[in-house]
Amino acid sequence: MNKATTKPAVVPTVYSLRSVLGSLVMLALFGALVCLYNAYGSLSAARARLREPVPTTVKTSLYSVTLPFGWAEYSVDGDSITMFRTHGRTMPALHISAERDPGFAYHALDKNPTVILRRVSTSLVESQIDGVLPDTLFEIVGTEILTIKPGVSAVRMLFDDEDREGAGYVFYVGDVRYVMWEIHEDADTAAADEADDFFRHLFERFDIPPMREQITRPVVNSGELTAEVNAATHLKIGREMALWRLFAARAEAEPDAALLPALQHYREALTLLSSIRQERAALDTEDFVRYQALLRKRREDVNEWFVVLDKAVAMRDWKKARAQAEWIMRHATLKGERMDVRRAADILATKIPAESGN
Repeated sequence: MNKATTKPAVVPTVYSLRSVLGSLVMLALFGALVCLYNAYGSLSAARARLREPVPTTVKTSLYSVTLPFGWAEYSVDGDSITMFRTHGRTMPALHISAERDPGFAYHALDKNPTVILRRVSTSLVESQIDGVLPDTLFEIVGTEILTIKPGVSAVRMLFDDEDREGAGYVFYVGDVRYVMWEIHEDADTAAADEADDFFRHLFERFDIPPMREQITRPVVNSGELTAEVNAATHLKIGREMALWRLFAARAEAEPDAALLPALQHYREALTLLSSIRQERAALDTEDFVRYQALLRKRREDVNEWFVVLDKAVAMRDWKKARAQAEWIMRHATLKGERMDVRRAADILATKIPAESGN
């Protein structure tokens, strides 16, 4: 006899229906609570973001700078920016200014305290901060040379008067001179700490366009230059200029052999002139015009090296591309060509496979 395989029908009761409905209501309430919790969390996060200080970045034609958090206002005048901790042109204040001049590319970093004080105090008066008048006499507390970025040195000067104190900074990058300072009341230690932190971490919030250096910039004290130093330096300049003219004459016919040493000897002469603060005299001469022409020729040559490299990369000729990149890295040896070495190294690392075969 066969057994029945049909399952018995379950007839829902009022109790079972009520249980199901109760479960559904509980699930709906739980879902609503989760949604409310998530919405509250999102709202709280949004409010927290709104409360966070938003960094303010100001750009000029020569640089951009992110202002310190919490400082109330700033003013811009060309390539000069003055920042104020409170509203109104009152202390404490921070200032950055930049000036471009072709001669600055060959200018020494002069640590003469009198020269630095004159530059900083002139800038202070021009900023028209309350209480800083044209006849304000600041005294120099001390000066030092410090490195504010790899390859960039600055003169730092501490100054004060009866109830104010501050610090000034002067440095050069390429053909641009930067003058910076901060000033605060003697008793305002909080402002002093904020200003010190701003300058200690300057290049974390201060950005300048890439610039090629022409010489290894001398650091000198123009107040200590003597007639003996001047005479000895001019003897060295005479030797470098003789070698410059020798190689410059050959550079037209033998550029591969003579162009680079011609540029190097003339730059050494300019560096020596800079060390005695006499480089300006060389910038309006036929030799300087000739030097500029040869420098342009050198840049054309370097650019052509990269044309060959880019073409090899485009054709996926990895052996030739690797050889060309390594050749550039060995031969871009003129001052200011570290940028070209880094560019070739970057192409080698990111665009050329490790295997040098085709």
